[in-house]
Amino acid sequence: MKIVDLKLPGTIFSSPISTSEIELKNYGEVTFLIESGEGLDGTSTVTIQGRNGEDGVPFNVPFLFAEKNGEFTEVEESGKAITIGGTSGAVKFYRVKVTDTLLASKEVDRIKLNLTEVEGSTVVGAIYAILDKPRYSE
Repeated sequence: MKIVDLKLPGTIFSSPISTSEIELKNYGEVTFLIESGEGLDGTSTVTIQGRNGEDGVPFNVPFLFAEKNGEFTEVEESGKAITIGGTSGAVKFYRVKVTDTLLASKEVDRIKLNLTEVEGSTVVGAIYAILDKPRYSE
């Protein structure tokens, strides 16, 4: 397992987010962890883009989604709306998982997570990627 910091803690939701790409050649599963702190709540839409090669055309792909430790449900390419922020004690985290099984019929060798902006948001958040099910040692 490998953990990658994609967006360090800060007021990250006030502009659109497009993480760096994660190559899938060595991993069978990538889970993005989106963390959101307290503050004025807002809505953002999560999508996952994949492409084949550095020059490939990016396109949205399906993914699995869970709030906190809930059960994963499959989400279509159009994405999933999430709520960030909220009142005291409303700290949230979401898990967005992409597996080699979900991408089996797609020609994808890299993915990235995108979030739409929450205009004027001052909510603190962070995004991490957990790369799992390695095919060989790094």
